[in-house]
Amino acid sequence: METTQKPKEIIGHLMVLSTIVIYSFNTNFMKILMPEWIGPHGLVLIRCTVMAFGFWIISLFIPANKQQAKPKRKDILMMMLGGLLGIGGNLLLYINGLNITGPVDAFVIRTVQPIIVIALAVLILHADFNRYKAIGIILGLAGTLYVSITPHTGVVKDSFTGDVLIFVASVFNALYLILIKPYTQKFNSIIVMRWMSLAAFILVLPFGLHQALKAPLFTSEAPVHIWLELGFVLILATMIAYFLNLKALLYISPFVESVYIYLLPITGAIVSISLGLQKFSWHDPIALVLIIAGFALINKKKKVKVVINKS
Repeated sequence: METTQKPKEIIGHLMVLSTIVIYSFNTNFMKILMPEWIGPHGLVLIRCTVMAFGFWIISLFIPANKQQAKPKRKDILMMMLGGLLGIGGNLLLYINGLNITGPVDAFVIRTVQPIIVIALAVLILHADFNRYKAIGIILGLAGTLYVSITPHTGVVKDSFTGDVLIFVASVFNALYLILIKPYTQKFNSIIVMRWMSLAAFILVLPFGLHQALKAPLFTSEAPVHIWLELGFVLILATMIAYFLNLKALLYISPFVESVYIYLLPITGAIVSISLGLQKFSWHDPIALVLIIAGFALINKKKKVKVVINKS
């Protein structure tokens, strides 16, 4: 049993690792695109449109699998709820936050997601709760608050508001991971993405239609590198990364998948600094240490006392 399970786990880990590399470039490319070439709502709509059309077209070519049950109405509604949380709502909040704060902030705040997953598990699933978890959650939130209130450099308009939006986006994404896990086990990942992307498209359409139609990207001549960066965001970050994240849940738990987010501030910051979008600041590593310390405390196992009866 272990020999067959181990390679599958490795596949899951490689999938999530690939998405971390993609997201490291994606956040920075979106920062370049907004708001000069397209507004945040417009960018979200374009991403959700490409995702919805792409996965619905791909789903038409998937052969019927008799071993897998067809989604019932309740299943479809729950998958669409996952799309509203993990794609539509998550992207609207995240991209609007990124538009007014720095990319490194976005990377650091995203690392609080595993802590949010545990906090939600305690609240929703009534998971075990102790003082280590309480202190860990407080430390994680303290790290997020610290990175939000410290001075910023680079292309930043309103870092605090932007950071709050990114934090709420992380809550949406954590809820999505917990909610959608059972459906990745029951149905084909493409089918799950089909219904999730449709719900996301419906949600963001009224928000982003005006910005998408009036975007300078489509009404004036944009440099080649802008089109290449948009292509990266739409194909690699929207279609492939979301699919890999969902598919990885077949092999690893939502909690394990969330833990990989701790690599993002390192890989993402390297790209941000290289592109000149944000300068290095010691505030970000300090905040990251607080969040990781909180994560470590949350996962601290209680010592089991062994009582030996003398007879």
